[in-house]
Amino acid sequence: MVKPGLKNPEVLQNKSLYQKGVNYGFANTKAYVLYRDGHICQYCKGKTKDKRVEVHHIIYRNNGGSDEESNLTTLCKTDHDALHKGKIALKGGKKRGQLSHATQMNSIRVQLLRALPAAEETFGFITKEHRQLIGLPKEHYFDAAAIASQGNPVNFRTTTVLHKKSISDGDYQQTKGVRSEQRIPTGKIHGFRKFDKVKYSGNEYFIKGRMSTGYAILMNISGNKIDLKPIPKFDRMERLSARKSWIISQKIIASS
Repeated sequence: MVKPGLKNPEVLQNKSLYQKGVNYGFANTKAYVLYRDGHICQYCKGKTKDKRVEVHHIIYRNNGGSDEESNLTTLCKTDHDALHKGKIALKGGKKRGQLSHATQMNSIRVQLLRALPAAEETFGFITKEHRQLIGLPKEHYFDAAAIASQGNPVNFRTTTVLHKKSISDGDYQQTKGVRSEQRIPTGKIHGFRKFDKVKYSGNEYFIKGRMSTGYAILMNISGNKIDLKPIPKFDRMERLSARKSWIISQKIIASS
């Protein structure tokens, strides 16, 4: 089931797409909108011959208009001025959604800044510019480095990064079936439990599913199933670590 409002459902299968939204590769949303519209007025399509273009909210912000690209359009200055004078009107646009989570995070941000006078506030577009100035690709850990260095060159003393993810202490689903008639084994099968870290064919994975016939379904730390043929067998894999409340994976730092 796709979550309502999800712009790109493929992100559910490929977590790396989470960092690559519509603004990926652009300095900010305004730059994306100008590129999307070809730097051409979307009202007159260039008929005014006015080459000065501006980005405008279709539904005004004070009327609840969103800051997303779907509520932004490119207008030449002639039409932009005419719009504000009430001589022309635009159709469409998008209103802001419920920002309960954003409001909560904003409240926490304010409290943190008050509690930590030495802390400095930054913004995503600034981090992006700093990261591009350093010449680093888009990754969360590179964003953290860009924030800390404020755009100055970074000398990494390691070539690896640790990914850490919290998992449940136990398996809460005990049964399956229409009437919950099938009990799901939560103990060990062939000496392995779900989320155990294993080594198979020279690579490290985590157990996603187990079969009493001696086969296993493996995944990476993001929870994505690894399609392996033939299906991995328990007797051909090595158990590296038992299931814990955290699963940890190490990877090589991405190069620019």
